[in-house]
Amino acid sequence: MPSICCAVGCDNSKSRKTGLTFYNIPKNTERRERWIAAIRRGHWTPTEHSRLCSEHFVSGK
Repeated sequence: MPSICCAVGCDNSKSRKTGLTFYNIPKNTERRERWIAAIRRGHWTPTEHSRLCSEHFVSGK
């Protein structure tokens, strides 16, 4: 499965842009809920394949 960022309006993928890191949505319930809220995609539920690219983190991590 290719890594494609799940953030709204972001079309970053491993094949389109080098130097990015792609992070899994956390499994820890509290952290997961904070990430989902920060992604702001409405009534979206991430799958096991959902990834967020490093461009959406202040320090890149």
